[in-house]
Amino acid sequence: MKTLVLWSSRTGNTKAVAGAIYEALPGEKDIMEEGRQGKDLSSYDLIFVGFWGYRRGADPVAQATLASLENQKVAIFATAGTYPDSEPAKMYLANAAARLPKSSTCVGTFICQGRVNSFHQKKIQGLPQETAHAMDPARLARLEEAEKHPNEEDFAAAGQWAVSVAEKVLQK
Repeated sequence: MKTLVLWSSRTGNTKAVAGAIYEALPGEKDIMEEGRQGKDLSSYDLIFVGFWGYRRGADPVAQATLASLENQKVAIFATAGTYPDSEPAKMYLANAAARLPKSSTCVGTFICQGRVNSFHQKKIQGLPQETAHAMDPARLARLEEAEKHPNEEDFAAAGQWAVSVAEKVLQK
């Protein structure tokens, strides 16, 4: 099976997770930053697309990549400052998968927490408490936890997930 791992990263989180996925995958494989891949990806049996969380979905580069993948099996992974089991995390993945053309199939999703860009942290800290994104104890705790990710446990989980997705695709 021939696999491609594509990633878009703002802080290095998604790039690091992409590397863990790439290393875990068996067989013939390639890895590259989104936007550098060619237009014809038909030689790949499975394409992993990674992104950083942006407005409850994929970042603009990943959105374009996802929308361009005709007739492909696609696995979607992401990093975001939110908890991986939260509703916002589920929304990031669902909104990204919705970008795929109808001719493609999302064969799996994975998300882990990642550091939040300091620009966003400073912006949040300056908001009045009554706004939707103001800093409160729960938000502060989540951001502090996000600073610890992605970590070795996240990389191992991403690799295991990728291998299980590849095995599932091979069985079909």
